[in-house]
Amino acid sequence: MKLENEKEILTIVNSDVTASSFKNVRAEQVTLNCCNLSGMNMNDVNLTGLHISDANLSEFVIDGAQWGGAHFRNIGFGNPNQPDVEFNRTPVQLTNCNLHQSVFTDCNLKNAKLDNCDISGLTINGIDIESLIKQFKAMEQK
Repeated sequence: MKLENEKEILTIVNSDVTASSFKNVRAEQVTLNCCNLSGMNMNDVNLTGLHISDANLSEFVIDGAQWGGAHFRNIGFGNPNQPDVEFNRTPVQLTNCNLHQSVFTDCNLKNAKLDNCDISGLTINGIDIESLIKQFKAMEQK
């Protein structure tokens, strides 16, 4: 089926649209429920206001995106006690990201690593990390 230059409201139920493609399509307010979108590729898309809930985002990649105002809540590696949910312990990686003035609240950062990161102004539970590092280095030199 091919729709071209059409304005239609489609309802697709219990269907397989594998390998379908959409180009220059307005799809505002589209709702996807109980869909397998594994391997989906999106390029040059506007996802302003996108809301994803109860999703498996294992190996999910976002590259070259603007994320001002983005909010990530209740994110984890899955629950190994739920046999119907894929459990993936692959570490999450943030590379070349601007987290300036970001706030992390009630997050598990156990064994997290910061490599080659600008930590100026970084505070953890009210403690200025730069000052703490300076104190450590001063004690090391004694």
